[in-house]
Amino acid sequence: MLAFLMARASKPIIYAAIALGALLLAGLGFWRGFAAIERMQDKAIKVAVALNNAQWQAQIQAANDKAKAEREAQAKQAEEASRQAAEEISRLTNENADLERRNRDLPNPDACGLDADRVRLLNEKR
Repeated sequence: MLAFLMARASKPIIYAAIALGALLLAGLGFWRGFAAIERMQDKAIKVAVALNNAQWQAQIQAANDKAKAEREAQAKQAEEASRQAAEEISRLTNENADLERRNRDLPNPDACGLDADRVRLLNEKR
């Protein structure tokens, strides 16, 4: 059959068919090469996105841990301030009760106005 085609067809047509076949084969290889490059790019993008997400997650976790530690420190400070305030309130209540008792023990409790003993008692506070 090849001999029949050779006899019937001219050499430029045969060369053109061979060139066309080679061109088609080269085009197929070129297309497959670009497809492989595109797959590698997609894979690289996925890896980069995963690394970026991991980095952001680590930064978010670090920020969350820092915020948690700060909240715990503030809670401890608030608890300490509350304890100190309760002690101060208790101290002032006891001091006021003592002052009232000492005022009651002064002579002449029904007197109107301030006498010297009561003034001295009040001045002790300062």
